[in-house]
Amino acid sequence: MIDPELLRGVPSFAEVPAAGLESLARAARDVEYRPGDRIIPLIKPPEQILFVLEGLVKLVGVSQAGSERIVYVFRPGEVLGSRILLDVSPESAYESVAMQKVRALVVGKTDFLRVAEEHPELLIAVTREFARRLEGLTSRMLGAMSDEVPIRLGQLLMDFAARGGGASEEFVPLSYPLTHEAMAQIIGASRPHTSSVLGNLESQGVLRRRSDRGLLVSPARLARMIRGDGVSAI
Repeated sequence: MIDPELLRGVPSFAEVPAAGLESLARAARDVEYRPGDRIIPLIKPPEQILFVLEGLVKLVGVSQAGSERIVYVFRPGEVLGSRILLDVSPESAYESVAMQKVRALVVGKTDFLRVAEEHPELLIAVTREFARRLEGLTSRMLGAMSDEVPIRLGQLLMDFAARGGGASEEFVPLSYPLTHEAMAQIIGASRPHTSSVLGNLESQGVLRRRSDRGLLVSPARLARMIRGDGVSAI
């Protein structure tokens, strides 16, 4: 049987009683995916819900120009499979692909609904998680059509900044590393332009690229840049 404590690591389950997590754990399977595996394909997606334990998963589509576009990156603790609960979901137009080795707990639709009937707090928690993400996804898509590239990149780096920077000027690493190519696909810009913007942000003291910890960012300085406080346009 799957250890219910693995499900306790899903933030949306923080207030779900232990009995509900134990029932869900009995119905779950522990699976792994290799980089590039299609976890939820665009055509005939499997009727299952997945709880990410390790690794990153991209929600990806193809633009009219034929280039790949990442519209969202799932991280450990997040839930995939909104199509099993929502008749209409923006995620239906995309597929979910492993960006690196991914470990997840998988529960079939029938089993999940059976457990959720006994423990409705599970269904409420997952529905809230889907609603939160879809709201963020809609906001990100609207921003991609209106915000300038530096603002979109700054928001992405803020989103991925490891906790600890707070309101101080401290520089912190990204919680999960992103390549320039991945950043470009997420913000809807070319890779060369994304690299150029990163260089400009570094010259302004917003981030540091040359570090033994990889890319470092200052959440406080990024926040000021996004607001337009004392940072020139790029």
